[in-house]
Amino acid sequence: MPIANFEDMRRKKDAIINQFVELSKQVDILNGLGLDIEGQVLIELKTKLEKDNFKVLVIGEFKNGKSTFINSMLGNEILPAYPTPCTAVINEVKYGEKKKATLFFKNPLPDNVSEKILDTIKQYMKQYEGREIPPIEIDVSQLVKYVAIPNKYTNDQAESIRELPYSKVELEYPIDICRDGIEVIDSPGLNENGVRTKVTEEYLDQADAILFVFKCPKVGGKSEMEYVENQIKTRGHKDIFFVCNGINLVLPEEERPDFIEYYQDMLESQTALGRDGIFFVNALGALQAKKARDSQKLKNTGMLEFENALSEYLRNNKGKTKLLQVIDPSLSYIKVLRKQHIASYISLLNQDVADLQKRIREAMPKLEIAEDRKDIVEQKIELAMEDLKKIVKEAMDAQYGSIIANIPTAIDKMEIDNYMTVNPFKQKEKKVALENEVISKLDSYVHSEMSTWIKLELNKLIEEFVAKLQKDIGSDIDLFYENIDEFRYVVSGVEKPKDISGFERVSATILGTIVGGPAYGALGASLGFGEIVKRSAITLGATFTAGVILAFTPIGIAAITTAASVATIGAGILQIATGGKALTDKYKKQLKDNFISKMKETREESCVNYATGIVSDVKGKYQDVITALDNEIAIEKSKITSLEEDKDKSDVDRTKKLGILKNVGESLGDIEETLNTLAKEIE
Repeated sequence: MPIANFEDMRRKKDAIINQFVELSKQVDILNGLGLDIEGQVLIELKTKLEKDNFKVLVIGEFKNGKSTFINSMLGNEILPAYPTPCTAVINEVKYGEKKKATLFFKNPLPDNVSEKILDTIKQYMKQYEGREIPPIEIDVSQLVKYVAIPNKYTNDQAESIRELPYSKVELEYPIDICRDGIEVIDSPGLNENGVRTKVTEEYLDQADAILFVFKCPKVGGKSEMEYVENQIKTRGHKDIFFVCNGINLVLPEEERPDFIEYYQDMLESQTALGRDGIFFVNALGALQAKKARDSQKLKNTGMLEFENALSEYLRNNKGKTKLLQVIDPSLSYIKVLRKQHIASYISLLNQDVADLQKRIREAMPKLEIAEDRKDIVEQKIELAMEDLKKIVKEAMDAQYGSIIANIPTAIDKMEIDNYMTVNPFKQKEKKVALENEVISKLDSYVHSEMSTWIKLELNKLIEEFVAKLQKDIGSDIDLFYENIDEFRYVVSGVEKPKDISGFERVSATILGTIVGGPAYGALGASLGFGEIVKRSAITLGATFTAGVILAFTPIGIAAITTAASVATIGAGILQIATGGKALTDKYKKQLKDNFISKMKETREESCVNYATGIVSDVKGKYQDVITALDNEIAIEKSKITSLEEDKDKSDVDRTKKLGILKNVGESLGDIEETLNTLAKEIE
């Protein structure tokens, strides 16, 4: 059943949150009886649901009308829009009862912080020297002083490679579209600067919807489509909204239908949404119409069609996914509590104390074997991570060398739009324009080379590694569950679970670590609920690798090294200025030599850092599996401890505890029924 509107989604979300609150109460009761069941994850899930808004990331090259388009969506001139590339900081626009702007700082701060920041901010930062800097509220009307590139009004190339100390600005406004839980994220232009482009890429993995803005009549340029292919789609975003802004600029008007048809044909294969994801709008006209409350004029801008499509997508695609990703593993959590832990505990309480102690002694070797198997799995993972680090480092080193070898050809073939001049009054201006163009094109080159390598080689390499690790430790995980199930059977007489898959058991144990993350969706799609724990557990380490690999892509090769090279040779450029193509060729040669030299200097460190970053994240995901196995053991030990403490208590106390367990079981059944009903309504 489709989610009718955002109010309907809010009601369903609130209903799920209420069930989590009730579920947490039941877990607290069980832990009060002596069990050691992880319940904090439920509170974390509740908080996640309450705060988990839809993040809409707007991407595009500068001068494409990105900020104007966002202002049109919001219905007011909230973001500053300029004809030059000046947005240097991510702007997150979300709902608030009052207008408010909050500035957040990077942690840690960049080594090369810009000097062109306000004195008040310098003084504020100085108070927290050596510590994390807390966010600070700023004047909304003064936003431009914080989000603009420091050298907007200067030609200081040394300053242009410095970074702002800010990570983002949060803007709260009483805007209808944001009232429904939508956050609109304005990003720096893609072709402004390597460092600022990287800021945009860091947000790609968090986005629920990607809006890529083109500017009519020049739609789908080479650099734009390369970015879509190499950065957006590689991260798993298939449902891309393409917004062609400025359709009113396509003249004469009678040619617009042919124009639209042509670019629909070109773009429809680039998004899983097909033509339903391609829109031609007049953002400025829509903004003016909204401000004037002119509904007739607004109808002719194309914005209403786009906004309706986005709303439908967020509610019935991303919205459904967000809610079901929480409901499904929560049902597994409840099933494990009822059919495994409560059932076995009731059986234990109904046994004769002396007979029970004998059963525990007989079964303890099984629990010890399970612990040994868990330790073996942990050791194998630790050793495997060292191997992975070496594999990735060697692969990265080879790719690094390949990029170095191909840079001379790339620079020689580079088509330059900006040239030097012999006019002394314009030399500095032309020099900066030339340097910025070369920086941008070298940055794009490295992006493209790295993305292609990741897709064709590195992904395959890691998939093969994961498959090998799965085979290596899979039998140990199987033996773990066989022994812990045998322990439960011998002690309590409860049959081994038949209708609870291995994945359900693992996900129920580490509920808070996978819900809403990339692992869960991939597992559900590729494995289902009937697979054995071996595949379930291992796949937790496999499904996220694409995002991790991209997150650690060493784009700093271009962003940092290029800037450093430019700074190194910049001072000498004017001295050899002969004007036009001659100077450009000399500049390109000098830049090529310096660029390659800098890359060679950073090769070893970059490769090690890259491999370390990937392995750290992979290891963290596999640690979730170890946590799951640890929790299984902890619960069984807590039952034994509780029974030992209760052995001298009266039958009345035991009967009381049995009654509490029965009531909890019934309450869990009610929660399960409610969540199942909600799931059916959402699906």
